[in-house]
Amino acid sequence: MLINQGKNRRITALNNAALEKKRLATEATDKAIRNLTSLNQSITVANVARLAGVSTSYIYKYPELKERIDFLKNQQKLVLTPLKSASNNSQTTIIYTLREEIKRLSTMLGESKQANQLLIGKIYQQQETQNLIGYLKSENKKQTEKIQELQKEIDSIKQELQFPQTSFVSNSANFIPLDDKIISDDLIDRAINSEVKSQLEQVGIRLNPTLTKLIESSSQQQVKNAISIVKEALFTGTKVRSKVGLFRKALESGWMPSQLDEEREVNQLEATFSEWYKLAKASGLVIASQKTEEGIIVYEPNGQAISFENMLERGWTLDYLQLQNQ
Repeated sequence: MLINQGKNRRITALNNAALEKKRLATEATDKAIRNLTSLNQSITVANVARLAGVSTSYIYKYPELKERIDFLKNQQKLVLTPLKSASNNSQTTIIYTLREEIKRLSTMLGESKQANQLLIGKIYQQQETQNLIGYLKSENKKQTEKIQELQKEIDSIKQELQFPQTSFVSNSANFIPLDDKIISDDLIDRAINSEVKSQLEQVGIRLNPTLTKLIESSSQQQVKNAISIVKEALFTGTKVRSKVGLFRKALESGWMPSQLDEEREVNQLEATFSEWYKLAKASGLVIASQKTEEGIIVYEPNGQAISFENMLERGWTLDYLQLQNQ
């Protein structure tokens, strides 16, 4: 009885040892297969046995290991064979097809980008239009207020003229009616004064009693010259401590401006176009420009000529180009 028990224990121990040996060998072969796969090496019984540290006869001893290695070997052949057998012609065809697809997508991307730029230009142009409408409404309101002020002054003048006329009629038989031309000249002078006031506001000069008295004692041409001198200083970027002081000095000394208002506007337009053209050419909108009697024209990449004003109307303003190139 005891002999049988001892024999059973030895058998059990041997079975357990065999199972443990098989488990370790299985793990070693699994690891070897993974290494061969990661290194892209051929999966064979010999290679697996070499990496696992077991004999090839050991692997053949377990059919399941042999079947697994054979299965992986066949799968590896199926994956590698198409790559090796692919002809140069088929590879060239694939490369050509991919390049053509890249060209097509690049063209679509360029067209989409151009369409987006045109859309942004239209939106910006609409915004500019809204801003212009707001500005015109504001200016219209100012002009209406000025007209109302002038109407009040005209009514006041009429009342002043009616009183002396009645007095002369009652006290003098040799009454001479006031000349309509005198009334008209006085109204014109008042209108010109209003225009001068508007121009002074544009350059940032506020009237005060002293300045008003000086303007009234000067001729209209002297006042216009003094305003032009202030505009010229602002346009050329000359450092001015006091615009009021510069205007008073120019008026008192009778200075003459070096540029007429028309010349200054032309110079301003040319300066604006010069900056606009640099940005437009860098963006690929134009390739050349030309100054004509009708104005400045530019040439698009397709060779078509178009006026500078039409380019601005399309939405390609200086502000928009500056925004795009930030």
